[in-house]
Amino acid sequence: MAVSLAEPTVLAAAKETLYPDVDTTPDQYAVTETQFTQSTWGGWTVPDTIRNRLAPYNTLRLHAGEPDLLGVGMPATDVLNGDAATTPVTVIEAKGHNTNPGDADVARGITQAHAHLPEVNLGYVAAPAPSITDAARAQARNLNVGVIAVEDTDSARVVEPARVTGAGEFSTTIDAVRLQATTHRLTDGSFPVNHPKNYLGYALALAADGDTNTVYADNVINAISGGRRGAILLNLVDDQPTGDSLTHLGAEVVRFARDQHGSITAALAEFDTWTGRSKRFTELAPRWAQLARSVAIQYEPTQLITTALERLHQDGTRDATLADVALEATRINQPLAVEVFFTQHRRDDVLTADGDINQSVLGDPTIYKSGIHFQFKYQLYHLGILTTGGTDDKDAVLSDTWRLEHSIRSVQ
Repeated sequence: MAVSLAEPTVLAAAKETLYPDVDTTPDQYAVTETQFTQSTWGGWTVPDTIRNRLAPYNTLRLHAGEPDLLGVGMPATDVLNGDAATTPVTVIEAKGHNTNPGDADVARGITQAHAHLPEVNLGYVAAPAPSITDAARAQARNLNVGVIAVEDTDSARVVEPARVTGAGEFSTTIDAVRLQATTHRLTDGSFPVNHPKNYLGYALALAADGDTNTVYADNVINAISGGRRGAILLNLVDDQPTGDSLTHLGAEVVRFARDQHGSITAALAEFDTWTGRSKRFTELAPRWAQLARSVAIQYEPTQLITTALERLHQDGTRDATLADVALEATRINQPLAVEVFFTQHRRDDVLTADGDINQSVLGDPTIYKSGIHFQFKYQLYHLGILTTGGTDDKDAVLSDTWRLEHSIRSVQ
Protein backbone atom coordinates (compact mmCIF):
# COMPACT_ATOMS: atom_id res chain seq x y z
CA MET A 1 0.00 0.00 0.00
CA ALA A 2 2.86 2.37 0.74
CA VAL A 3 4.16 2.36 -2.81
CA SER A 4 0.65 2.95 -4.16
CA LEU A 5 0.66 6.36 -2.46
CA ALA A 6 3.29 7.83 -4.72
CA GLU A 7 2.25 11.15 -6.27
CA PRO A 8 0.57 9.70 -9.41
CA THR A 9 -1.69 7.55 -7.24
CA VAL A 10 -2.49 10.43 -4.90
CA LEU A 11 -3.34 12.67 -7.83
CA ALA A 12 -5.59 10.08 -9.47
CA ALA A 13 -7.55 9.59 -6.25
CA ALA A 14 -7.86 13.35 -5.74
CA LYS A 15 -9.06 13.92 -9.30
CA GLU A 16 -11.80 11.33 -8.91
CA THR A 17 -12.83 12.82 -5.56
CA LEU A 18 -13.35 16.30 -7.01
CA TYR A 19 -14.60 15.19 -10.42
CA PRO A 20 -16.10 11.69 -10.10
CA ASP A 21 -18.29 12.12 -13.20
CA VAL A 22 -15.97 14.25 -15.32
CA ASP A 23 -16.39 12.02 -18.39
CA THR A 24 -20.16 12.48 -18.45
CA THR A 25 -20.65 15.94 -16.94
CA PRO A 26 -20.82 18.47 -19.79
CA ASP A 27 -19.42 21.50 -17.94
CA GLN A 28 -16.42 19.79 -16.35
CA TYR A 29 -12.97 19.01 -17.68
CA ALA A 30 -9.74 17.98 -15.95
CA VAL A 31 -6.28 17.73 -17.48
CA THR A 32 -3.02 16.45 -15.98
CA GLU A 33 0.48 17.87 -16.45
CA THR A 34 2.67 15.94 -18.87
CA GLN A 35 5.24 14.98 -16.22
CA PHE A 36 2.75 12.30 -15.15
CA THR A 37 3.08 10.52 -18.49
CA GLN A 38 6.31 8.98 -17.16
CA SER A 39 6.27 5.21 -16.80
CA THR A 40 8.25 5.34 -13.54
CA TRP A 41 8.14 7.63 -10.53
CA GLY A 42 11.21 7.66 -8.31
CA GLY A 43 12.02 4.11 -9.30
CA TRP A 44 8.42 2.90 -8.92
CA THR A 45 6.71 1.60 -12.06
CA VAL A 46 3.48 3.52 -12.53
CA PRO A 47 0.64 1.11 -13.44
CA ASP A 48 -1.14 1.79 -16.72
CA THR A 49 -4.40 1.94 -14.78
CA ILE A 50 -3.12 4.99 -12.87
CA ARG A 51 -1.91 6.70 -16.05
CA ASN A 52 -5.29 6.08 -17.68
CA ARG A 53 -7.09 7.58 -14.69
CA LEU A 54 -4.96 10.70 -14.98
CA ALA A 55 -5.56 11.17 -18.72
CA PRO A 56 -5.92 13.43 -20.65
CA TYR A 57 -2.61 15.27 -20.46
CA ASN A 58 -1.45 18.69 -21.57
CA THR A 59 1.42 21.08 -20.93
CA LEU A 60 0.41 23.17 -17.92
CA ARG A 61 2.41 26.33 -17.38
CA LEU A 62 1.25 28.98 -14.91
CA HIS A 63 3.17 31.97 -13.59
CA ALA A 64 3.91 30.21 -10.31
CA GLY A 65 5.05 26.97 -11.94
CA GLU A 66 3.61 23.74 -13.29
CA PRO A 67 0.50 22.55 -11.42
CA ASP A 68 -0.14 18.83 -11.30
CA LEU A 69 -3.74 19.12 -12.51
CA LEU A 70 -6.14 21.78 -13.73
CA GLY A 71 -9.89 21.33 -13.67
CA VAL A 72 -12.82 23.41 -14.84
CA GLY A 73 -16.27 23.17 -13.32
CA MET A 74 -17.60 23.07 -9.78
CA PRO A 75 -16.16 20.11 -7.83
CA ALA A 76 -18.52 17.48 -6.50
CA THR A 77 -17.51 18.27 -2.92
CA ASP A 78 -18.47 21.25 -0.78
CA VAL A 79 -16.54 24.47 -1.36
CA LEU A 80 -16.62 27.72 0.57
CA ASN A 81 -18.04 30.80 -1.13
CA GLY A 82 -19.36 28.58 -3.91
CA ASP A 83 -21.79 31.19 -5.21
CA ALA A 84 -18.86 33.31 -6.37
CA ALA A 85 -18.27 31.16 -9.47
CA THR A 86 -20.30 28.88 -11.71
CA THR A 87 -17.46 27.19 -13.61
CA PRO A 88 -14.39 27.75 -11.42
CA VAL A 89 -10.87 26.82 -12.44
CA THR A 90 -9.26 24.44 -9.95
CA VAL A 91 -5.64 23.50 -9.35
CA ILE A 92 -4.44 20.38 -7.52
CA GLU A 93 -0.92 19.88 -6.20
CA ALA A 94 -0.25 16.27 -5.20
CA LYS A 95 2.30 15.14 -2.66
CA GLY A 96 3.12 11.51 -2.07
CA HIS A 97 5.88 9.18 -0.95
CA ASN A 98 7.06 5.94 -2.51
CA THR A 99 7.87 4.18 0.75
CA ASN A 100 6.40 6.08 3.71
CA PRO A 101 3.04 7.84 3.25
CA GLY A 102 3.56 9.83 6.43
CA ASP A 103 6.60 11.60 4.96
CA ALA A 104 4.85 13.41 2.11
CA ASP A 105 5.71 17.12 2.02
CA VAL A 106 2.22 18.54 2.59
CA ALA A 107 3.43 21.99 3.60
CA ARG A 108 5.19 22.46 0.28
CA GLY A 109 2.07 21.36 -1.58
CA ILE A 110 -0.02 23.91 0.29
CA THR A 111 2.44 26.65 -0.58
CA GLN A 112 2.42 25.63 -4.24
CA ALA A 113 -1.39 25.51 -4.44
CA HIS A 114 -1.65 28.91 -2.73
CA ALA A 115 0.82 30.43 -5.20
CA HIS A 116 -1.56 29.56 -8.07
CA LEU A 117 -4.60 31.30 -6.54
CA PRO A 118 -4.02 34.60 -8.37
CA GLU A 119 -4.67 32.67 -11.61
CA VAL A 120 -7.31 30.14 -10.54
CA ASN A 121 -10.39 30.05 -8.34
CA LEU A 122 -9.81 26.95 -6.21
CA GLY A 123 -6.60 25.41 -4.88
CA TYR A 124 -6.12 21.97 -3.31
CA VAL A 125 -3.28 19.93 -1.95
CA ALA A 126 -3.70 16.15 -2.04
CA ALA A 127 -1.56 13.90 0.13
CA PRO A 128 -1.61 10.55 1.96
CA ALA A 129 -3.82 10.78 5.05
CA PRO A 130 -0.97 9.89 7.50
CA SER A 131 1.01 12.94 6.37
CA ILE A 132 -1.78 15.48 6.99
CA THR A 133 -1.30 16.99 10.44
CA ASP A 134 -3.49 19.44 12.34
CA ALA A 135 -0.85 22.09 11.71
CA ALA A 136 -1.01 21.44 7.95
CA ARG A 137 -4.80 21.72 7.97
CA ALA A 138 -4.61 25.01 9.85
CA GLN A 139 -2.05 26.36 7.39
CA ALA A 140 -4.28 25.38 4.48
CA ARG A 141 -7.35 27.03 6.04
CA ASN A 142 -5.45 30.27 6.56
CA LEU A 143 -4.39 30.26 2.90
CA ASN A 144 -7.81 29.30 1.45
CA VAL A 145 -6.41 25.99 0.19
CA GLY A 146 -8.41 22.78 0.34
CA VAL A 147 -6.92 19.52 1.61
CA ILE A 148 -7.65 16.07 0.17
CA ALA A 149 -6.62 13.10 2.31
CA VAL A 150 -5.88 9.97 0.29
CA GLU A 151 -6.37 6.70 2.15
CA ASP A 152 -5.44 4.24 -0.58
CA THR A 153 -5.42 3.83 -4.35
CA ASP A 154 -9.15 4.38 -4.74
CA SER A 155 -10.22 6.20 -1.59
CA ALA A 156 -9.87 9.89 -0.73
CA ARG A 157 -11.88 12.59 1.03
CA VAL A 158 -11.80 16.35 1.43
CA VAL A 159 -10.81 17.17 5.02
CA GLU A 160 -10.53 20.93 4.48
CA PRO A 161 -12.80 22.59 1.89
CA ALA A 162 -11.28 25.08 -0.51
CA ARG A 163 -12.56 28.63 -0.82
CA VAL A 164 -13.45 30.17 -4.18
CA THR A 165 -11.23 33.17 -4.81
CA GLY A 166 -11.10 35.69 -7.61
CA ALA A 167 -8.73 35.38 -10.52
CA GLY A 168 -7.22 38.02 -12.74
CA GLU A 169 -6.28 37.57 -16.38
CA PHE A 170 -6.20 33.89 -17.26
CA SER A 171 -3.06 32.46 -18.84
CA THR A 172 -3.10 30.79 -22.24
CA THR A 173 -2.99 27.43 -20.48
CA ILE A 174 -6.13 28.15 -18.50
CA ASP A 175 -7.84 29.69 -21.50
CA ALA A 176 -7.28 26.42 -23.36
CA VAL A 177 -8.64 24.30 -20.53
CA ARG A 178 -11.62 26.59 -20.05
CA LEU A 179 -12.37 26.42 -23.77
CA GLN A 180 -12.43 22.65 -23.67
CA ALA A 181 -14.76 22.59 -20.67
CA THR A 182 -17.09 25.44 -21.46
CA THR A 183 -17.76 24.10 -24.95
CA HIS A 184 -18.74 20.74 -23.46
CA ARG A 185 -15.43 19.27 -24.55
CA LEU A 186 -16.69 19.46 -28.14
CA THR A 187 -13.21 20.09 -29.47
CA ASP A 188 -12.75 16.36 -28.84
CA GLY A 189 -14.83 15.76 -31.93
CA SER A 190 -15.05 19.36 -33.08
CA PHE A 191 -18.12 20.08 -35.16
CA PRO A 192 -20.53 17.12 -35.40
CA VAL A 193 -21.88 18.29 -38.77
CA ASN A 194 -20.03 20.19 -41.45
CA HIS A 195 -22.10 23.04 -42.85
CA PRO A 196 -22.28 26.55 -41.32
CA LYS A 197 -25.99 26.94 -41.99
CA ASN A 198 -26.70 24.19 -39.46
CA TYR A 199 -25.51 26.35 -36.55
CA LEU A 200 -27.02 29.56 -37.78
CA GLY A 201 -30.26 27.64 -38.27
CA TYR A 202 -30.37 26.54 -34.65
CA ALA A 203 -30.31 30.18 -33.50
CA LEU A 204 -33.23 30.87 -35.85
CA ALA A 205 -35.16 27.83 -34.64
CA LEU A 206 -34.65 28.90 -31.04
CA ALA A 207 -36.09 32.33 -31.83
CA ALA A 208 -39.00 31.00 -33.90
CA ASP A 209 -42.48 30.23 -32.63
CA GLY A 210 -43.07 26.60 -31.72
CA ASP A 211 -40.94 23.79 -30.42
CA THR A 212 -37.28 24.47 -31.22
CA ASN A 213 -36.42 20.85 -32.04
CA THR A 214 -39.39 20.45 -34.35
CA VAL A 215 -38.75 23.73 -36.14
CA TYR A 216 -35.09 22.84 -36.56
CA ALA A 217 -35.74 19.32 -37.86
CA ASP A 218 -38.39 20.58 -40.30
CA ASN A 219 -36.27 23.39 -41.74
CA VAL A 220 -32.60 22.68 -41.21
CA ILE A 221 -31.47 19.09 -40.50
CA ASN A 222 -32.58 16.15 -38.37
CA ALA A 223 -29.30 16.11 -36.41
CA ILE A 224 -30.71 18.42 -33.75
CA SER A 225 -28.11 17.76 -31.07
CA GLY A 226 -25.28 18.41 -33.52
CA GLY A 227 -26.71 21.73 -34.64
CA ARG A 228 -27.37 22.77 -31.06
CA ARG A 229 -23.89 21.89 -29.88
CA GLY A 230 -22.35 23.74 -32.80
CA ALA A 231 -24.38 26.83 -31.97
CA ILE A 232 -23.06 26.62 -28.40
CA LEU A 233 -19.50 26.24 -29.67
CA LEU A 234 -19.77 29.36 -31.77
CA ASN A 235 -21.35 31.35 -28.95
CA LEU A 236 -24.69 31.77 -30.70
CA VAL A 237 -26.56 30.01 -27.92
CA ASP A 238 -26.05 30.05 -24.17
CA ASP A 239 -26.68 26.70 -22.50
CA GLN A 240 -28.11 27.33 -19.03
CA PRO A 241 -29.84 25.03 -16.52
CA THR A 242 -33.06 26.95 -17.22
CA GLY A 243 -32.78 26.26 -20.96
CA ASP A 244 -31.14 27.58 -24.10
CA SER A 245 -31.10 31.30 -24.84
CA LEU A 246 -29.63 33.45 -27.57
CA THR A 247 -26.37 35.24 -26.91
CA HIS A 248 -25.84 38.74 -28.26
CA LEU A 249 -24.18 37.14 -31.28
CA GLY A 250 -27.09 34.75 -31.77
CA ALA A 251 -29.55 37.64 -31.53
CA GLU A 252 -27.64 39.41 -34.27
CA VAL A 253 -28.09 36.36 -36.50
CA VAL A 254 -31.85 36.61 -35.96
CA ARG A 255 -31.83 40.34 -36.76
CA PHE A 256 -29.90 39.61 -39.94
CA ALA A 257 -32.48 37.00 -40.93
CA ARG A 258 -35.33 39.45 -40.45
CA ASP A 259 -33.49 42.07 -42.49
CA GLN A 260 -32.75 39.67 -45.34
CA HIS A 261 -36.00 37.71 -45.49
CA GLY A 262 -38.60 39.76 -43.63
CA SER A 263 -39.25 37.17 -40.93
CA ILE A 264 -37.70 34.20 -39.14
CA THR A 265 -40.22 31.89 -40.82
CA ALA A 266 -39.20 33.08 -44.28
CA ALA A 267 -35.52 32.72 -43.41
CA LEU A 268 -36.03 29.16 -42.20
CA ALA A 269 -37.93 28.37 -45.41
CA GLU A 270 -34.84 29.51 -47.33
CA PHE A 271 -32.63 27.36 -45.12
CA ASP A 272 -34.84 24.40 -45.98
CA THR A 273 -34.01 24.80 -49.67
CA TRP A 274 -30.29 24.47 -48.86
CA THR A 275 -30.65 21.03 -47.25
CA GLY A 276 -28.54 18.45 -49.04
CA ARG A 277 -26.81 21.01 -51.25
CA SER A 278 -23.07 20.42 -51.59
CA LYS A 279 -22.42 23.76 -53.27
CA ARG A 280 -19.95 25.91 -51.39
CA PHE A 281 -21.79 28.22 -48.98
CA THR A 282 -19.95 31.28 -50.28
CA GLU A 283 -21.56 30.61 -53.66
CA LEU A 284 -24.90 29.31 -52.44
CA ALA A 285 -25.68 32.19 -50.07
CA PRO A 286 -22.84 34.75 -50.11
CA ARG A 287 -24.26 37.17 -47.54
CA TRP A 288 -25.15 34.42 -45.09
CA ALA A 289 -21.69 32.90 -45.61
CA GLN A 290 -20.09 36.23 -44.79
CA LEU A 291 -22.11 36.44 -41.57
CA ALA A 292 -21.15 32.86 -40.70
CA ARG A 293 -17.52 33.72 -41.36
CA SER A 294 -17.71 36.68 -38.98
CA VAL A 295 -19.13 34.34 -36.34
CA ALA A 296 -16.56 31.58 -36.90
CA ILE A 297 -13.54 33.89 -36.81
CA GLN A 298 -14.39 34.73 -33.20
CA TYR A 299 -13.96 31.07 -32.26
CA GLU A 300 -10.46 30.56 -30.83
CA PRO A 301 -9.60 27.39 -32.82
CA THR A 302 -10.43 29.27 -36.04
CA GLN A 303 -8.05 32.05 -35.05
CA LEU A 304 -5.35 29.53 -34.13
CA ILE A 305 -5.58 27.72 -37.47
CA THR A 306 -5.67 30.84 -39.61
CA THR A 307 -2.72 32.32 -37.73
CA ALA A 308 -0.74 29.09 -38.13
CA LEU A 309 -1.46 28.97 -41.85
CA GLU A 310 -0.62 32.63 -42.30
CA ARG A 311 2.77 32.04 -40.71
CA LEU A 312 3.38 28.92 -42.81
CA HIS A 313 2.41 30.75 -45.98
CA GLN A 314 4.71 33.65 -45.16
CA ASP A 315 7.55 31.18 -44.61
CA GLY A 316 6.98 29.83 -48.12
CA THR A 317 4.84 26.76 -47.47
CA ARG A 318 2.37 26.81 -50.35
CA ASP A 319 0.30 23.74 -49.49
CA ALA A 320 0.56 22.86 -45.81
CA THR A 321 -0.26 19.46 -44.36
CA LEU A 322 -2.21 18.73 -41.20
CA ALA A 323 1.09 17.93 -39.46
CA ASP A 324 2.50 21.29 -40.58
CA VAL A 325 -0.51 23.19 -39.24
CA ALA A 326 -0.60 21.28 -35.96
CA LEU A 327 3.08 21.83 -35.28
CA GLU A 328 2.91 25.54 -36.13
CA ALA A 329 -0.18 25.88 -33.94
CA THR A 330 1.72 24.42 -30.97
CA ARG A 331 4.36 27.09 -31.46
CA ILE A 332 1.68 29.78 -31.20
CA ASN A 333 -0.34 28.39 -28.27
CA GLN A 334 0.63 24.86 -27.32
CA PRO A 335 -2.04 24.17 -24.67
CA LEU A 336 -4.84 25.22 -27.02
CA ALA A 337 -3.31 23.43 -30.01
CA VAL A 338 -3.09 20.19 -28.05
CA GLU A 339 -6.76 20.46 -27.11
CA VAL A 340 -7.82 21.25 -30.67
CA PHE A 341 -5.73 18.83 -32.72
CA PHE A 342 -4.89 15.71 -30.72
CA THR A 343 -7.14 12.96 -29.36
CA GLN A 344 -7.18 12.63 -25.60
CA HIS A 345 -6.10 8.99 -25.55
CA ARG A 346 -2.91 9.73 -27.53
CA ARG A 347 -1.69 12.77 -25.58
CA ASP A 348 1.01 10.78 -23.83
CA ASP A 349 2.44 9.91 -27.27
CA VAL A 350 2.29 13.50 -28.55
CA LEU A 351 3.68 15.16 -25.42
CA THR A 352 6.96 14.33 -23.73
CA ALA A 353 7.24 14.25 -19.95
CA ASP A 354 8.91 17.68 -20.21
CA GLY A 355 5.86 19.06 -22.00
CA ASP A 356 7.44 19.29 -25.45
CA ILE A 357 5.90 18.07 -28.71
CA ASN A 358 7.17 14.69 -29.89
CA GLN A 359 7.42 15.62 -33.56
CA SER A 360 8.16 12.04 -34.62
CA VAL A 361 4.52 11.03 -34.07
CA LEU A 362 2.97 13.87 -36.06
CA GLY A 363 3.07 11.59 -39.11
CA ASP A 364 0.64 9.18 -37.44
CA PRO A 365 -2.89 10.05 -38.65
CA THR A 366 -4.52 8.35 -35.67
CA ILE A 367 -3.30 10.99 -33.21
CA TYR A 368 -5.54 13.67 -34.73
CA LYS A 369 -9.16 14.37 -33.86
CA SER A 370 -11.40 13.53 -36.78
CA GLY A 371 -13.39 16.71 -36.26
CA ILE A 372 -10.41 18.91 -37.03
CA HIS A 373 -9.56 17.34 -40.41
CA PHE A 374 -13.12 16.53 -41.45
CA GLN A 375 -16.08 18.58 -40.18
CA PHE A 376 -14.20 21.66 -39.02
CA LYS A 377 -12.05 21.83 -42.14
CA TYR A 378 -15.25 21.66 -44.20
CA GLN A 379 -16.63 24.52 -42.15
CA LEU A 380 -13.64 26.66 -43.02
CA TYR A 381 -13.95 25.70 -46.69
CA HIS A 382 -17.64 26.62 -46.86
CA LEU A 383 -16.83 29.96 -45.26
CA GLY A 384 -14.19 30.82 -47.86
CA ILE A 385 -11.29 30.59 -45.40
CA LEU A 386 -9.66 27.40 -46.77
CA THR A 387 -9.36 26.34 -50.40
CA THR A 388 -10.48 22.73 -49.89
CA GLY A 389 -12.82 20.78 -47.64
CA GLY A 390 -11.97 18.05 -45.17
CA THR A 391 -11.64 14.30 -45.31
CA ASP A 392 -12.62 11.48 -42.96
CA ASP A 393 -10.29 9.03 -44.71
CA LYS A 394 -7.40 8.43 -42.32
CA ASP A 395 -5.22 7.29 -45.23
CA ALA A 396 -5.65 10.72 -46.85
CA VAL A 397 -5.42 12.88 -43.73
CA LEU A 398 -1.69 13.56 -43.92
CA SER A 399 -1.65 14.40 -47.63
CA ASP A 400 -4.74 16.59 -47.60
CA THR A 401 -3.94 20.22 -48.43
CA TRP A 402 -4.41 23.09 -45.96
CA ARG A 403 -4.22 26.49 -47.62
CA LEU A 404 -5.80 29.87 -46.97
CA GLU A 405 -8.05 31.13 -49.74
CA HIS A 406 -6.60 34.60 -49.22
CA SER A 407 -3.35 35.05 -47.35
CA ILE A 408 -2.39 38.49 -46.14
CA ARG A 409 0.85 37.98 -48.01
CA SER A 410 0.18 36.22 -51.29
CA VAL A 411 1.66 32.75 -51.80
CA GLN A 412 3.21 32.14 -55.20
